[in-house]
Amino acid sequence: MEIGLLTRENLGVFRTLLLPWVAQALEEDEPVTALGLSEGDVAAGALAGYLEDGWFRIASLYVAPKYRRRGGGHRMMATLVWLLKGQADGMTIQFAATREEHLSLFRFLEAVGFCLEEDLGENIYRTTLGKAAESPLLTPKGEAVGTSFAQLSDKVLAALEREAEAAHAPMPEGGMSDPQVDRDVSLVYEKDGAVQAYVVADTGWKGGLTLSGVWSRSQDSTLLPRLLRTALARAMKKYPPETVVLVQAVNLSSAALVESLLPEAAPISFAYRFWFTV
Repeated sequence: MEIGLLTRENLGVFRTLLLPWVAQALEEDEPVTALGLSEGDVAAGALAGYLEDGWFRIASLYVAPKYRRRGGGHRMMATLVWLLKGQADGMTIQFAATREEHLSLFRFLEAVGFCLEEDLGENIYRTTLGKAAESPLLTPKGEAVGTSFAQLSDKVLAALEREAEAAHAPMPEGGMSDPQVDRDVSLVYEKDGAVQAYVVADTGWKGGLTLSGVWSRSQDSTLLPRLLRTALARAMKKYPPETVVLVQAVNLSSAALVESLLPEAAPISFAYRFWFTV
């Protein structure tokens, strides 16, 4: 198998082995370094990334199943190390393990010298709607709380977004009015005209729901669980129990909250780092 640099001129058959945005960046001559692994005229693998803050961040790494366990991935990584020596302190890679084949990535990264980093609470947790609804702390009880986003105008949602930004609270990348936000499931709780808590669910992850904004500033520690119960009850009416639910934790406190509310949820995002030797 042969390894070569990828550019806009020879991207061709390697396009399907790269993430779409990486292929687009190569086409537009953006500062992306990419390698292609081939056997004859067949594209067998690709590795790409970019320099940021003194580190090379691997954005796309893939070897076609037929060509795995033949040393091609190791050779691409060794070639990348050779290219980057003197330009970066090392390499990093972050990914969410959402499919069975991702398990082989752990073994590969450790075999080529990467070390797993502490996540410091910045993690994505995965469960299903049915399992979430079975959590003792989220079992439906008491009256529903909160107002659904479906009952709010875009103007009110924009005001909620500004308030969330001012509080540095988590929310969807596209904002509260993003078309992917499920307005039936997403809820906000106000008291005396001030936002106390909200739960935002979006459908940005194909085939599942992402709780992309779970936040409370209330002194009432029961408010957020009650709001989550209400949101889950609404989701259960709309989606099947096997629907995948992803929850983003942003620090150790939010990770502890996720783990207490959703004990069945498992972390699926990981970060690995490789240091260049001097």
